Amino acid sequence: MRARTGIIIAACGIMVYHKRNTNPATRYETMRPPEQLPTARPPRQRPSAALLPAVLIWAVLVWAVPSPAQAEDLVILTHDLTGQAETDPDTGELHGIEHAGKRAFNLEAVREIMTAVGVETRIREVSFAQGMDALASRPDAAFFNVYRTPQREARFKWVGPLQREVDYLYGLKGSAIGDLDAARSVSAICAVEGSQHHTVLLERGFTNVVAAPTYGECFARLKSGDADLAVSSDETLIQKLHAADIPASDIRRVPEPLVQSAGYIAFSPQVDDEVIHRWQAALNGLIASGRFQTLYDRYYER
Repeated sequence: MRARTGIIIAACGIMVYHKRNTNPATRYETMRPPEQLPTARPPRQRPSAALLPAVLIWAVLVWAVPSPAQAEDLVILTHDLTGQAETDPDTGELHGIEHAGKRAFNLEAVREIMTAVGVETRIREVSFAQGMDALASRPDAAFFNVYRTPQREARFKWVGPLQREVDYLYGLKGSAIGDLDAARSVSAICAVEGSQHHTVLLERGFTNVVAAPTYGECFARLKSGDADLAVSSDETLIQKLHAADIPASDIRRVPEPLVQSAGYIAFSPQVDDEVIHRWQAALNGLIASGRFQTLYDRYYER
């Protein structure tokens, strides 16, 4: 940043000096006797004085405009790792816990992709809302797991899918909610703020949606009675119940699915297309080699 500031200051100085020496009001030259003037040499062609400031401005702007983010420049983020990941005390790296569930599997799959493309950046855990904000506000963010929806399609670039799933509303035992229309009558449906579930419920006209920062918080509210229903994929329900200390026998599913979805790695739109192609090729290679299934069995399956 200091180097760029120095270049800009130097360029501005050159422009001021050049303006002073081409301005008739400030430029003074000693008149030469006629006999000293060259008679045979053709006049030298110089760039137009008027063009020099514009060229300098163009050069400074080209230097200042950021280029598309490359693989090694990425900030890589994920969310909702509670109970499914641990931090290496020596390196600070996040690692999935074996047989802990989807988040552990996603984490290890992305770590394998990063190794394949030569990226050594540490993965950081943030809230879902913070991750989505990073995608929209930074030119160099990668964030997983994010559902690829029509509303998000053109806003980001995508690598995946990491998995496909069906998501439902869940309530405690004794809940008599038989379909999504009946769910409109409950006091509160908890969904993660900014998530696909949150968006879908609002788009369908549900006025009883309350937002929480994590899925764990939603199921904690379900247990305490602060929410009547919470959202989860069928495959990741057990992990959420375990984190909230809710016995599986105490939960009831609304039979009608809320949404069918596929989880991806989302990238800021400014990330270079070549980076996206390399990441997708690495994922495809992981699947073709059988390593993807090995990771699934080791980290996703309980």
